[in-house]
Amino acid sequence: MDIPEFEDLLGRHGEDVSTWPDNRRDAALALLRTSEQARAAMAEAQLLRCALPSGVVRASDGLVDRIMQKARQSDVVPAKPATKPDSK
Repeated sequence: MDIPEFEDLLGRHGEDVSTWPDNRRDAALALLRTSEQARAAMAEAQLLRCALPSGVVRASDGLVDRIMQKARQSDVVPAKPATKPDSK
């Protein structure tokens, strides 16, 4: 496993390697043992996780309805697709 693949898995699956796909877990752990860059990426992901709120954020009652109502009332007209000029 190389660093770009490790960082991709880290971004998609999070910093808990035990939740990563079985066929990539051992390679990730081996890379962590041998690569300072992998350990730094893991540490950054762990810091980011700690900085993010862990609670569930719920939208207020009726938020979706209010958004949809505003969208329906919008005066914005969708842009027409661009057409190619005639080349004669």
